[in-house]
This record gives sequence, C-alpha cells and structure tokens, in this order.
Amino acid sequence: MKKFVFAMLVLLMGISAQAQGFTYLRFNTGSGTENCVATDGLRIVFNNGKLVATSNGGNATIMLSSMNYMYFSNEGESSQGIVGDVNHDGSVDVRDISALINMIMAFTPEEESGDVNGDGRINVSDITALIDIIMHS
Repeated sequence: MKKFVFAMLVLLMGISAQAQGFTYLRFNTGSGTENCVATDGLRIVFNNGKLVATSNGGNATIMLSSMNYMYFSNEGESSQGIVGDVNHDGSVDVRDISALINMIMAFTPEEESGDVNGDGRINVSDITALIDIIMHS
C-alpha cells in the first residue's frame, strides 16, 4: 500500500509540473467518452476507487476502473462543443438526454452534438454513452 501511495504522490507532483502551459486536463474512459476540467486551481483526490478532479473551472469524477488515460491539452471542448452537451447549454446533464431522445425520435433536427459516442450515427447507443458521461462526472 505504501508503494501505491508513493506512486500516486509522484504522479501528482508530475501532474503539477506538466500542467504549466496547458489549460485543461482531459480524461478518456473505456467507453471512449472524454471529460475535461480546467487546470486553473486543479486539485486531484483519489476516493473510493474514483479520481475526483476539482478546479476553478469545474470538476470531474471518474471511476478509476473505467479510465483509459488522462492528458493535458489546450482544448477543453471537442469540435462539436463539450462532449455530451447535446443542447449546447454548457453542461452535461439529464436535459441533454431529453434533447438526444428528441433527435432520435425526429422531433428536432439531428445535430453533430447528438453523436455522443463519435461513431457517425445518432441512435440509442449515444444515449448509453451520454448516461455514462453523466454518471461518471
């Protein structure tokens, strides 16, 4: 256990050193979804199998078992905006699920933001990916 704690401390010191010059820390999960948090005031805590990253620009909670990798970037949003922000209100929440269902049911026109999992199609698998983003953030 001491080796694990030491390794995490070394990792966190490395994160602090490498964050200089980057504005976002991005997380990629096993389902292929990405989440990000600003590095301004970034604080990372490991709690009950989760990585909790908080900063002056928001927060993210990622299950360690579902995280593929994390990296620093100057891009906080994807080319279509925040991944999962289907209704373009600046946050990813249950309202985005409703907007995505409306796209799938053809009540509203399809938009690129509806392709949450990035497979080029808007369908029920995007709802699953969106729920995963909401549940792990």
